[in-house]
Amino acid sequence: MKNTHYYKAFVAQTPEEILRSVFKKKEDILIAISLNNGGYVEGIILDLKEDNNHNKSVCILSLQEEVAFLNLHSIAMITIKQPKKMVVELSKGVISRPLSSENENLTVLQLKRWLQSEKSLLGSQIKEFDINDISLSEINTRFNIQDVFTALKSAIHQIVTDELGKEAWQGVDTIILQQADKLDLEYQGETITISIPIDKALPKKLATIFEEKLLQIL
Repeated sequence: MKNTHYYKAFVAQTPEEILRSVFKKKEDILIAISLNNGGYVEGIILDLKEDNNHNKSVCILSLQEEVAFLNLHSIAMITIKQPKKMVVELSKGVISRPLSSENENLTVLQLKRWLQSEKSLLGSQIKEFDINDISLSEINTRFNIQDVFTALKSAIHQIVTDELGKEAWQGVDTIILQQADKLDLEYQGETITISIPIDKALPKKLATIFEEKLLQIL
């Protein structure tokens, strides 16, 4: 097996947790289900339901295009046939994004050049977007920094829609991004420090979170 170090980040979960994670994915994930009676089926989940009596049912489309209906309690084992598409869920966010050939080529130099060229989009007065305190050895971290930048840009765009917002943001000339256990923003002098678990999966609606926190501190 090659390039499988990310498997070490996977954590034990129940078959029900795995099924729910697979069902929530926007793309189809091929899985295999082994039953207590020895039955076996491979396919994609079409539906996952719980009735008033707490009976949990699964509807799966097999590779032979047959539709099977299963009771969750009859399932002995779930096998994810495409784990690279599920690394975020299988690691519970320790790995921040699905792995693919499309997102494996952002070098440290490319990231720094990108930040330098995009920096003015945060405001013409911004002198520095500082990532010096963050280890850039992991590709997930480098892509997360790009995502944080993009979310911050979106939040700032919402804040500077009026003169008061523009005036408040003009007081910022440096942004520092640093690793932390939880998300927080601080404003001191002319510097905003963003503390975030940059090596984990980023929060959903990060731009909205940034906007709310910036409105509180500016």
